[in-house]
Amino acid sequence: MNNAKVSIVIPTYKRADKIVRALESCVNQDYKNIEIIVVDDNGDGSEFRDKTKSLVGPYIEKYGVRYIEHKENKGGAGARNTGIREASGLLVSFLDDDDEILPRKISQQVELYNQHKNDNVGLIYCYCEAVNEKGEHKRYYNNDLQGNPLYENMLGCIAGTSLWLSPKRVLEEVGCFEDTPSKQDTILLLKILAAGYNVFRVDQPLVKYYEYNDGKISGMGLNNIKGECNARIFSRKYYYKLDDLTKILNVEYRFSKKLLTLYLLNGKNDLAKKELKNMITLKRYSIDTLKGLSKYYFKSIYKMFITNKNKRLI
Repeated sequence: MNNAKVSIVIPTYKRADKIVRALESCVNQDYKNIEIIVVDDNGDGSEFRDKTKSLVGPYIEKYGVRYIEHKENKGGAGARNTGIREASGLLVSFLDDDDEILPRKISQQVELYNQHKNDNVGLIYCYCEAVNEKGEHKRYYNNDLQGNPLYENMLGCIAGTSLWLSPKRVLEEVGCFEDTPSKQDTILLLKILAAGYNVFRVDQPLVKYYEYNDGKISGMGLNNIKGECNARIFSRKYYYKLDDLTKILNVEYRFSKKLLTLYLLNGKNDLAKKELKNMITLKRYSIDTLKGLSKYYFKSIYKMFITNKNKRLI
């Protein structure tokens, strides 16, 4: 148990130019009882399949990296679930193909896992450092939640998948990742915590998380709307586990607030109006609700102005 085997799962899709950096960070771990599994989700016939395969090849020969090909794209959840299914380790870690882990990431997490192995461990996570495309420091993400923070995870994901180390049996018991275009980490954590498992954290940044210029834009599209809606559905399934009605109202308010913004940004004003009404019902005329009102009506007025302007030009 003290030297438990760890399977590091790297799902990859259209990032052949980043995969080597991720692999290098894995082979440079000071914890040696590991297997590295690359799940190529590019699909047969893709140019990215050929590029990825050629770059992973040397690591297969030198380090015994396991390389699994999907015949067709299955998405991040499908790729990670393939990795879980194929993993031979007692513990499973994940790494996004454009991130990297520091040399002591696995060893420090295994050490903490061993300290809490009798405490119903569902997941070990760590701090991370956000960097830009050049690897320059931007900020640290330091979360200190431990135990069973089900409520807090409903409000916002406590740790992204690249920060995780989890027993394989726990992942399988709760059904692994859900097939959703975003919020996969949030939802799986909800299932782990709702099943009564605890989380613990290493209080050091052991992951470099790369934030790109288009990150905020890509995080505001239709896939993010679907993910937020699915996260709300799963949260509602577990409201009965919360010990306070106020907490349920806070979670509902948080989802409505987030979806209000997403709907407005994507031109779905009717749905935005529905979420705004929900916010008013939940917290009446709070500052956030008034901000939502002004944002909604400003956008509506601006749209009418543009429409009228275009009519005059015709």
